[in-house]
Amino acid sequence: MVNVPTIRRLSTADAPRLADLMTAYRRAMSGPAEAMTPEQATPLIERAISEPDLLLLGADHGGALAGFALAFDLPEIISGSHAGQLDDLFVMPEARGSGLARALIGQLTEIGTARGWTHLRWLVPQDNLTAKRLYQSIADPAPWDSFRIELSQRRSI
Repeated sequence: MVNVPTIRRLSTADAPRLADLMTAYRRAMSGPAEAMTPEQATPLIERAISEPDLLLLGADHGGALAGFALAFDLPEIISGSHAGQLDDLFVMPEARGSGLARALIGQLTEIGTARGWTHLRWLVPQDNLTAKRLYQSIADPAPWDSFRIELSQRRSI
């Protein structure tokens, strides 16, 4: 029997487990090492519940929350429509390879199609070869480069 991932919108009851996932994600992305708390995760969930342009999806695996996706519904000036921006996607290491990331992206494409998005776009760290293999199997490379300014470092513009 194939274990089909369950993708759903998160509720405030998910805050303790989401905090664990957010902590693991931060550490995987070389962010702050201190643990996130349910009290820190709850406002994000509440915002996603109240703001339709913010999407926070969870992926259940083996009866527990094992992944999440954070995306935004954005105006897309070129097309005059909207596009989806997948900002964060994370699956716990023990659940990787089970189809959760693919299922999260699939759910976002369904939401986006219903909302009339022209496309769903996201960034991926250059050294995340496992994620890149998945993305190359389901999406086309974007025709642009990415840049950022680290605002904590004062810089002349």
